[in-house]
Amino acid sequence: MFESKKPTIQIAYAVNDVKKSADIWSKKFNIGPFYVNEHIKISNTLVNGKKSEFDHSSAYGWKENMMIELICDHKIEESPHNSNRSGIHHVAWIAPNFEEEKLLLHKEGCIEVLSANSGHRNGMKFAWFDPQNEMNHFYEIYEDTKDITNFYSFLHEEAKNWNGLNPVRNVSDIKS
Repeated sequence: MFESKKPTIQIAYAVNDVKKSADIWSKKFNIGPFYVNEHIKISNTLVNGKKSEFDHSSAYGWKENMMIELICDHKIEESPHNSNRSGIHHVAWIAPNFEEEKLLLHKEGCIEVLSANSGHRNGMKFAWFDPQNEMNHFYEIYEDTKDITNFYSFLHEEAKNWNGLNPVRNVSDIKS
């Protein structure tokens, strides 16, 4: 069975409405602020090994040492086997060497169910794997890029300085 040597930095929950869910999570668990990214642009999408389309929105917040992602799959062709529509969707980590991490996951019996690039075709790579075990959620790995580490650092700082106001914001509001 696969055991990650990498720190899990994100846990994602499948939801039907990322804005509404972010507001609820913020109030119930004092997590925030959440940054919402709707209909996230991705390219080079493969689902179950076939060229595909994937439309999703996410809200990202931070609690202690963990990013909380609320994810809504609007449209995914040939939905990956074992894809959760509610509850835990995936846990994620940044892979120091993305291609080596993919090979390791394959060797450990995990099945790659989605891969894509964030934004344009040369954007950050990410992939979902079905571990084929009682976890009942995916593993997600991110390519180690400056953009992803900067985004995680930004969310962490925002959470530390958050005063409880304006709990749901748009990613487009982030100043570069």
